[in-house]
Amino acid sequence: MKDTVFLLSFLCMAGLLSSCEEGTFGANPYDPDTPVTVSEWPKVVSFEPERGKAGDEITISGANFTTAVSVTFGGREAESFTIVDDGTIKAILSQYGNSGAVAVTNHKGERSLQGFVYEWPEVPTENPNFALDGTATATEAFSGFFETSMNDGQATTAWVSANNDQGTERWVMIELDMLREINTVTTRWDPNAAGTDYVLEISEDGTSFTTIAQETGWVSNGEDNGVKTITFEPVNARYVRLSGLYNSLTPYNMTLYEFEIYNTPPPQNVAEEKVADADCEANPDSKFHIVDGKLSNIWQCDLSHESHWVTVDLGDLTTIDNIIISWDGGAYPKTAEISLSADGQEYSQVYSVTDWSPEAEPREPGETAWTKVVMDAAFEEQEARYIRVDFSDASSPYAISIFELEAYNQW
Repeated sequence: MKDTVFLLSFLCMAGLLSSCEEGTFGANPYDPDTPVTVSEWPKVVSFEPERGKAGDEITISGANFTTAVSVTFGGREAESFTIVDDGTIKAILSQYGNSGAVAVTNHKGERSLQGFVYEWPEVPTENPNFALDGTATATEAFSGFFETSMNDGQATTAWVSANNDQGTERWVMIELDMLREINTVTTRWDPNAAGTDYVLEISEDGTSFTTIAQETGWVSNGEDNGVKTITFEPVNARYVRLSGLYNSLTPYNMTLYEFEIYNTPPPQNVAEEKVADADCEANPDSKFHIVDGKLSNIWQCDLSHESHWVTVDLGDLTTIDNIIISWDGGAYPKTAEISLSADGQEYSQVYSVTDWSPEAEPREPGETAWTKVVMDAAFEEQEARYIRVDFSDASSPYAISIFELEAYNQW
C-alpha cells in the first residue's frame, strides 16, 4: 500500500496524471442526478418440477415476466401459460414438448435456463407378454444356464436342462405378477433341442394345477424355427407350468430361449363389410353376402358357368396371412386358387387346391355338420389390398355357394 501511494505521488509531481487533487483517486463520487439503468430482459431463475409430461403444470420463477409473450420447453411452445406476477409464470406442457431449456420471451427478448426433462407418454404394448413381469423357476439347469433367461425377453439367452434322462422329472414355471386371464403360451426352443413332450398346466394358487394341453413327440418343422405356440380358451392363472418335459427326438439337453404368456385378442376379420365382386350372381345384389359378416347369408352363382371368380377389395394395403372361406357343404368347388394383389393388376398365388374333399365343419352353435365346409388357407404374411378366388369343378349339380370370405393376420 505504501508503494502504491508513493507511485501516485511521484506521478503527480511528474505531471503524468491529469488530476492529482486530494481525494480524487478510485471510483467517481456518487451523483444523485445520474439515472440508474435497470434491465428489462426476462430472467429465468428456476422451474418446478424439473420434469413433466403433456398436461402438467410447470411453475417458472424469475423476473420481468409481466410482458411475457412466449414460454417454450426445449424449443417447443407451451400449451398455454398464465402470468401470475412479474416473477412467476405457470405454464402447461403441450403434447409436443421437448427436453432442454425453459425459455421466456418478453418485449425485450428471450432468456432461458437449461435442465428440463420432458417425459413422453409410454405407449402400451398391444399384446403384452405377461411372463416378462413374472418370476421364473425350474428344475436343475445345466451349469451356467439359468431359469431367469427364459423370461428376460432376450433371444440369445436360454435355460438348458441339466440332462436329458427319460426318467428324470423336469419342469419350468412362470409365476405371474398377479392373477391374469391368459389364452396363449409360446415357447421358443433350439430346434434341435426342443421339449418334444410336455404337459401345460395352470394354477391360481401354485398348489392345485389344471392341465390345459399336452403333447408327445412334437417336431419342429424347420420353418417355425423352434417356436411352439399353444392356444386355448381364456383361463385365469397366476402360475403357468410346463411339466413332464423331455426331448424324445435328439440326445441333446433341452434349450428354452423364451417362455411367453399372453392374452391374445381375437383376430379381426379385415374383409368384413368391404367391397366384394363376382363373375355372376343368382340373386341380384347378393355379392355383398360374401363379406357381410353373417354366416347365415349366402352368395351363389348360376349353373351357366364352369368356372368362377370372386374378389374382395380391402380398401387399403393390409397385412394378412390367413383366408377362411365357408362354402355350402352341398355345393363347394373341388378346385380353388387364392391370389393377392396390391394394385388389382398383378396377382401372386398364395393357396391352391385340387380334388378338394373337405370334412364337414360346423361354424355356428347348433349348425348341422353338412351346412358348411371350411377352406382354411394359411400362408406367409403379405401386404395386399385385393383378394381373388378362382374356383371350379363343382362337387354337386347345385350352384357353388359361399357363406362368407374372411381375411386375418393371426400369427
